[in-house]
Amino acid sequence: MTTYRMEQPELPQPAQVLAARRASPRLIPEGIPVASPTIATAPPVPPAASVQPSTSAEPRMAIPISKYRDLCQALQTLTASQSSLAQEMAALRARQEQIMTTQAQHTTILRQLQHHLGLPAADEHVTPTTVEPHSQASPEPAEEVEPSS
Repeated sequence: MTTYRMEQPELPQPAQVLAARRASPRLIPEGIPVASPTIATAPPVPPAASVQPSTSAEPRMAIPISKYRDLCQALQTLTASQSSLAQEMAALRARQEQIMTTQAQHTTILRQLQHHLGLPAADEHVTPTTVEPHSQASPEPAEEVEPSS
């Protein structure tokens, strides 16, 4: 099974998070509980002595924290869906293998019965049959006898 790994985006610094929260206030009606997505956070990494530029071909860009959280939630949802689909596919493959095994067993039993009963096997039976219903079968013509005088 192939495992896909996405590069984790750089986590915003606490100062950036606070600034983003102040810049985009949430308006929530009273009485509605707020469910924030759970986001795994890595411990802060101290900046290196010499900051090296990113080797990525993509330029960096800043996004609002709400958009970042939405993207994290979407990633979690897609990951869960992928995992669920992979499990379903594995179950379907296992079931397909069971069906194929059962079919092979049934074919073997059928051939044994045909052999035991002296019936031609399906692949041996190549003589064509005529399609005539029994009720409409015409009697063989009788020879006409001329009356002798």
